[in-house]
Amino acid sequence: MDDVFVDSSIFVTHCMAGDYTLVKLMEKYTLTTSPSVIEESFYKSLFLRTEVVFRKASRYALKDKYLKHRKSYEEIFRYYYHFIGELVEKEALKVLPVTFDIINASIEISWKYGLLPNDALIAATCKHYGIKRIATFDDDFKRVDFLEVVEV
Repeated sequence: MDDVFVDSSIFVTHCMAGDYTLVKLMEKYTLTTSPSVIEESFYKSLFLRTEVVFRKASRYALKDKYLKHRKSYEEIFRYYYHFIGELVEKEALKVLPVTFDIINASIEISWKYGLLPNDALIAATCKHYGIKRIATFDDDFKRVDFLEVVEV
């Protein structure tokens, strides 16, 4: 099976909305991602949960509510700790290390393609590891000529 890099938008929609794109990808590809994507996905899921439950949307509200109302975030914790952890443990999801060379390349890619830093880091990680496909709902990756955005 070919590798596909899974962007945070796929994890967030699976965690928060039960979207089946991630499951469909597992049937066709070997899934890869990076630590920064997992961190970003976890943060975005916590942020969205804060917005839904507490009707507040800021990093300060998230920090306050996460400390004081931990039970409200239990599903998100289980998703990232257990579900994603299990995928990694069963080698259904490979988490690729990010090196300083990748970080340096991401700065160049950011400038060349007009990508924000985290998206540039993702693109540089893909390039470094020879991954040609990315699963994402983010149209910005369509500007990157060495990546094919996978439609599921």
